[in-house]
Amino acid sequence: MTTTRRRVLTGTHAPDGVVDHRVVLVTFAGRRDRMELLTRYVAEAMRRKLIDEWHVWNFARNAADDRWLREQFPMIGRSPDNQVYFPAGRVTVAGNARWRCRVRAGHDVHIAFGPHRGDGAAPAYEFVIGGWSNQRTVLRHVDNRDLLVLDHDDRAIRRPPIAAAATPGILSPNTFRDIELSIDPTGVVLSVDGAEILRSRTPVPAGMYDVQVKTGYGSDGEWRFPGVTEYLYNTDGPGWGQVYDLYSAHAPYYADAVFLKCDDDVVYLQLDKLADFLRFRIDQQRYFLVTANVVNNNVCAYYQQQSGAIPADLMTLELPPGGLRGSLWESPELASRLHNHFLNNPDVFEQNTTAPIPWRERLSINFVAWLGRDLSYMSAISGDGDDERILSVDIPSYLQRPNCIYPGFVASHLSYFPQEATMDTAALLSRYWRLAAERGLLTPERSMELAVR
Repeated sequence: MTTTRRRVLTGTHAPDGVVDHRVVLVTFAGRRDRMELLTRYVAEAMRRKLIDEWHVWNFARNAADDRWLREQFPMIGRSPDNQVYFPAGRVTVAGNARWRCRVRAGHDVHIAFGPHRGDGAAPAYEFVIGGWSNQRTVLRHVDNRDLLVLDHDDRAIRRPPIAAAATPGILSPNTFRDIELSIDPTGVVLSVDGAEILRSRTPVPAGMYDVQVKTGYGSDGEWRFPGVTEYLYNTDGPGWGQVYDLYSAHAPYYADAVFLKCDDDVVYLQLDKLADFLRFRIDQQRYFLVTANVVNNNVCAYYQQQSGAIPADLMTLELPPGGLRGSLWESPELASRLHNHFLNNPDVFEQNTTAPIPWRERLSINFVAWLGRDLSYMSAISGDGDDERILSVDIPSYLQRPNCIYPGFVASHLSYFPQEATMDTAALLSRYWRLAAERGLLTPERSMELAVR
């Protein structure tokens, strides 16, 4: 099974003129009212083969947004160490059915399949791969109700297994394992990396089965599925540290990747220039972070005004001391005025030079790119610490590598929290939807709906 779709980008500094990189987009999600628009831009970027994977980290603040995220991104990318089952597709047992995944976990990977939505009297089955300190793998029956509840108890542990095998070292926290279930009415076979591990002759009634996966008992897991490019990374509490912990721990796996970190309220991307932004990021490795030319970014706005994109009679923008806060950052009125000016004149912002603007102070990380080879430096970001300061100031400072603004690629960031108080975000979002329609990113039905408003 291949790990990911690959792309070839031209790079001026590569020995042979070609650089092969994966592109991984990371978003701390998820406010539905903003992210619905972002999903249109990302879908188009993926269609153009500019992004390989989208890792959507679930930091939803309410039940409605959480429910939308789970529906919008049904395939799991990360299972925390919490013993909670998450949906992972379904199989129909008639002839021979196969279910495949790749998983990276130190131990205790659980894969279960039970009747679709709990229908019927057919039993549920659970594989525990690498349980008991990565020493043993078993298949056992499980009550259907135990697969779908958050507070899963371990009554199944006390039941005798259908099949069992000694499998010391079967899982790895650093290496993905290829998992395959082959299921037919006569039984089920579990294979890992092409080797048959367990075979059960217990009949499996025909029908549709939901597959669930989980990790726990001191282990979390990262998952991949055939043909899937968008993954929901489930969190186990607040704090950005768990994001950087995962990626820095697996830095060698991502060493050839380019990471894009995008806020969930980025409401516009200049897709025609995204490839140029990626090429610049790959070629110019002396920079630690490269930021897009972000509308409603306190530092970028100053340089946008210097380039003539924001007229002085609209507002006067200072360079925030040390890159922190500033008049735009704290003003709903200025932010609204700037958004409307951009929406009226997007071409003025998009005709900027591509000459980078080096920057050595704090930088809002609304839409930034970093190199996968730099992930190992991010291991010190813990809990809900100030990831922005560490990424944009502390690490670049001791590495003596500046950040930069790339003016040739524009993104628009809806709001900072001080701007939210009196900002009419609904009206602005409506205008950004219309811009997306003008750029051909909406269905004809959605475009018509906007046209008649």
